[in-house]
Amino acid sequence: MANASLQSFLLPQHHSFVNTGGSHESSPSALFRLSTNNSGSISFRLYSNTSPSVTTTSTANSSALTPVTQAAAADSPPTPSIDLLGRQLAAGDYRQADETTRALLIELAGESARRRGYVFFSEVQFISTEDLHAIDNLWKEHSNGKFGYSVQRRLWEKSRRDFTRFFIKVGWMKKLDTEIEQYNYRAFPEEFMWEMKDDTPEGHLPLTNALRGTQLLGNLLTHPAFEEESQEDEATAESITAAATTGQSKDDNKGTERPKFMRDFKPDYSF
Repeated sequence: MANASLQSFLLPQHHSFVNTGGSHESSPSALFRLSTNNSGSISFRLYSNTSPSVTTTSTANSSALTPVTQAAAADSPPTPSIDLLGRQLAAGDYRQADETTRALLIELAGESARRRGYVFFSEVQFISTEDLHAIDNLWKEHSNGKFGYSVQRRLWEKSRRDFTRFFIKVGWMKKLDTEIEQYNYRAFPEEFMWEMKDDTPEGHLPLTNALRGTQLLGNLLTHPAFEEESQEDEATAESITAAATTGQSKDDNKGTERPKFMRDFKPDYSF
């Protein structure tokens, strides 16, 4: 109210108040100047012959900024946590759960990762086995064992740790409608599958950004959190392979070689 009254008095112009220090003959010792502009700001400027000027600005409608600040705070993403991830997965919100998982890895990887906003492959070692187990178990629990890092580790091992094979198996690459067998990377996020359906590939989620290469994904999949389970899967797979290949000739194993289109394929990992 005081600002409104002052503005009605101070039209867009300057008003000066002189302090002569009690003497009419001496030069002014101080000059107090008020000014306004069309935007509603009021400036107070004090001039002195012994000190530099000091300026203070007041905005008539400064209280209007409060709702904007509150709205901005309301729009900020929630703090990532295991509890939040569990709620999102229980609700079937796999898209947001994927984002929360990525944010959790950044939080768990240390201060440098938090400042940078993403995880270096060398920082995966700082994520505890307990935390990765907790994340992985939530993904498996709320997908009937279809999603999770340990699931991806098993599929990666079955792909002989070949990332192109693995990307095709988990559906991160799509087959093109061409006469020659060709694949391309899915566009993020619209071409990925965010619902649990019968045709959703096993291991499709959570996603790991491979824009800077596959070392981050490789270090996640080889984290000690998944070593024990992987060793059990490998032992089972070896016994099945040994039984299946008994009595086979070399010609029978030709189908296990890497297809030509994969040998000629140039990796991009840009999704």
